[in-house]
Amino acid sequence: MPVNIDLADASNALLFAAVILYALAMLAYACDFAFARQRLLAGVDAAPALVAVGADAVAVPAPADPGRQAVWTAGDQRGRWPTGPWLRTAFGLTCIGLACHVLSILARGLAEHRTPWGNMYEFLTAITCMAVLVLVAASVRYRAYYMGLFVLVPVVLTLGIDLTTIYTPAGSLVPALQSYWIAIHVTAMIVASGLFIFGVVVTTLYLVADRSERRVAAGQPSWSAGILQHLPRSVVLDRLSYRSILFAFPVWTFGVMAGAIWADHAWGRYWGWDPKETWSFITWVAYAMFLHARATAGWRGKRAAWIHLAGFVCLMFNLVGVNLWITGLHSYAGMP
Repeated sequence: MPVNIDLADASNALLFAAVILYALAMLAYACDFAFARQRLLAGVDAAPALVAVGADAVAVPAPADPGRQAVWTAGDQRGRWPTGPWLRTAFGLTCIGLACHVLSILARGLAEHRTPWGNMYEFLTAITCMAVLVLVAASVRYRAYYMGLFVLVPVVLTLGIDLTTIYTPAGSLVPALQSYWIAIHVTAMIVASGLFIFGVVVTTLYLVADRSERRVAAGQPSWSAGILQHLPRSVVLDRLSYRSILFAFPVWTFGVMAGAIWADHAWGRYWGWDPKETWSFITWVAYAMFLHARATAGWRGKRAAWIHLAGFVCLMFNLVGVNLWITGLHSYAGMP
């Protein structure tokens, strides 16, 4: 069937609107960072705080800086929506931008009469959408509103590149992708990748918070002390990152298995060590090492975080590097 040009144009317009809304939300999150300390200093309680994360609660002693106590306690109390005009505005803009993003993907699929992730442009659009969806879910579930700025920065940058450099006009799938398995295999990879992106942002913030806490405790100056005032304790960030990987890893595993079944249908073999297959397996091994180290070796904190970052580097090379620089059976997913 021919491409519906009107729907394709509507998809482009909705995605552009989503980028604008995300950028405005990012600015509002930054303003909240700038003014939250002054706004919350008036109700500071120096008593120890109980930070709720999921079904568990972590008892954390109050930090030496009462301003930081107010900021991270207000951002993590279960049962409360965003406080302060800037944070409410930022979260509202994020949700509206996410709605435009989802509608853009739906319009693209309807315009092409197929699952809308048949090339790198559509794949990156879907992954960033998933990352924002995880951000919104984590904000509501775990009161992780403080993550908004740090997740939206890479999302806005990626979508900007996606719309300007990688953009591919709406069209039909190449013959190799014309299978119902694309809706199974690629969807699983998109969900897992969005969770991995959220997790690595949290892990990076954990490393920053942990370093600052150690330096402040030792009475040494820290360049990240200003950021630290707006984040929860490092133990909370570490746990949130771990939980995102706990959910993402089985989804990635399922995606790799579905890809192997699809490969057997398309090429007559389950596994052929194609570059994309190889790096998907390397990524799986890296994240398996992360989970294994935490579950059996008792690794917590920085050592596990560095394994997590190594896994994310493998993921990014698999998603971008293989498509751009290495020729293989998956080369049709690259840039136009």
